[in-house]
Amino acid sequence: MRNRILEGATKLFFRFGVKSITMDSIAADLGISKKTIYQHFPDKDTLVNEVVSAFIEKDLAQWKELDEKYSDVIEKMFRSFDIVKETLTEINPRLMFEVQKYHPDAFDIFKQYENDVMYTHLVNDLKNGIENGYFRSELSIELIAKVRMAEIHMLFNPELFESNKMSVFELHLEFLDYFMRGIMTEKGLKVYNSYLTKNQI
Repeated sequence: MRNRILEGATKLFFRFGVKSITMDSIAADLGISKKTIYQHFPDKDTLVNEVVSAFIEKDLAQWKELDEKYSDVIEKMFRSFDIVKETLTEINPRLMFEVQKYHPDAFDIFKQYENDVMYTHLVNDLKNGIENGYFRSELSIELIAKVRMAEIHMLFNPELFESNKMSVFELHLEFLDYFMRGIMTEKGLKVYNSYLTKNQI
């Protein structure tokens, strides 16, 4: 039952954000009593924390699998699109803003993952790309990694999304394309364009 509640809450939070979804909403959607939810999660804060932690665990496992399968950084990026699309298609663009505002402990969990794992992963990919001649050797890796992280944050800026007709995933592809073209060598750009043509992104 605990996992069922967690999965149901995740679906609702991702679709509608955390602000409008109450414990009553989750209970009604699952066809259970609110008391049943409280037997497993004492309050909404705890439930949101668990949803974020479960998302991180799933995300980490998916990226670990990609790392093990693909050593080429550009190929790995294109292989990751299915994962990214699934996540960004499901997620409400206001979700992160609402988590930060209304559930700061959950947001801190995500920020720690972002700082400890996502940033380090990105730095390693940039180093890999430079070693393979895909990215320019004079790049300031840490600075470029921070720029990319800032771009990811922008995807969940409610003001940006509300003034743009693109989906979050389409914005992600647009930002990523600008980013990649700005750091690539001629060799990297050739490989990148080849993957674009094959995958019809």
